[in-house]
Amino acid sequence: MNTPAVDVVISTYGRGAAIDATITSLRQSVYPHFTLWVLDQSEDDRTEQCVRSHAASDARIRYLRRPVYGISATRNAGAALGNAPYILFTNDDCVLDPHWITGLVSELRHDQVWLAFGAVYPGVQPTTSDELVLGTCGGPRRVFHQNRFNLSFGHGHNMGARREAFERLGGFDELIGAGAPLGAWEERDLGYRTLKAGGWIVFTPHAIAYHHHLQNWQGARRSYRAYGIGAGAVAGKYLRCGDMGGLVLLGEWLFSQGLRQIASGILKWHRRDKVLLGLDQLYYPFAGLSKSWKYAINRASCCYVPFAQFADPSQRGVTP
Repeated sequence: MNTPAVDVVISTYGRGAAIDATITSLRQSVYPHFTLWVLDQSEDDRTEQCVRSHAASDARIRYLRRPVYGISATRNAGAALGNAPYILFTNDDCVLDPHWITGLVSELRHDQVWLAFGAVYPGVQPTTSDELVLGTCGGPRRVFHQNRFNLSFGHGHNMGARREAFERLGGFDELIGAGAPLGAWEERDLGYRTLKAGGWIVFTPHAIAYHHHLQNWQGARRSYRAYGIGAGAVAGKYLRCGDMGGLVLLGEWLFSQGLRQIASGILKWHRRDKVLLGLDQLYYPFAGLSKSWKYAINRASCCYVPFAQFADPSQRGVTP
């Protein structure tokens, strides 16, 4: 089978030697023609030492140090370093199945498919009721097109894009995502813009990543707060671009992640933490909506103006 070149991008911050498992799993891929771009925003040299030890014996591994602008900015920068027709993204706390690249590329080969997402399973099992693994998904193959409000296609730590479509869309919105000032939601935003522009998104169960990130309930609330802020900020920019779909997304988020989480916490989980998580989602989206108005927007791409275009460095995002 023909195996076109693939660029794989990992944005990392403060992982140290823990990223070794991610890179080791990728090097065991049955798909040989890839280049891994690791963009490191860490404040120490531990991650650099780990990545360079791999690069010394594998020319496919590339390392670059980046300013702390956030995951979306570094993912865009990593994508721009390569020229392969397909760009895959994963996180520094994932272990990848040997067929991960093959699974995503087999979907992205179809011209109408602009984005592909894969299955994410827990890489480590919680040992107590106070531990969770967020961001998992599975199920059969699914195709998303036409309905831009159906954003249940997967998670950003296991995804890929056709380069021409990714560049046409303007990549990730650099003010959305971990380390940026407007919360998370970056993969959903990219998916929404894909569907609105007429592209297809596919979820495939054949591209598998194992997520090694245990969180307690306090950590889960922090993560969900970031998504709540991001949901509001994304809704705000759509409205400012004349897309009333922002109201639909905001309303759906308030219901599914706010009211439904509260009901689930009371009736199913019988847990105060779950109720508090839902209550957060009735506030933080409005905080994100308010913050949206503080930042300029490129109406052509419906993305916030990137950090690189700010003359004042104080406008840059906080560390992830």
